[in-house]
Amino acid sequence: MLHAVTLHYIASAHSLAAQIDAHKEWLAEGFARGLILFAGPLSTGKGGYILFHADSAEDVNTFLQGDPFVIDRLVDCEQVSIEPLLRAADFPASWAGAAKVV
Repeated sequence: MLHAVTLHYIASAHSLAAQIDAHKEWLAEGFARGLILFAGPLSTGKGGYILFHADSAEDVNTFLQGDPFVIDRLVDCEQVSIEPLLRAADFPASWAGAAKVV
């Protein structure tokens, strides 16, 4: 199952900058564990986006609790889960379960 998480900044740029290296280390752990597929800042500059691949939303939520941005209450998180039903041929089947190729 895929899980989209949008981080909305609720703290000052200074507070975020103080934790950015720790946040990046946390992201690297997620990539190493195969939980995070991609991550990056929003074009608005008001947050970030992370796409997870995990068995459950609870697994993602548990991992999110280790993010320094979350621990220090620098962001609000919006999490949505999806089980893809259709996928492009070049989208990895391992990320889309039983989705049909279109």
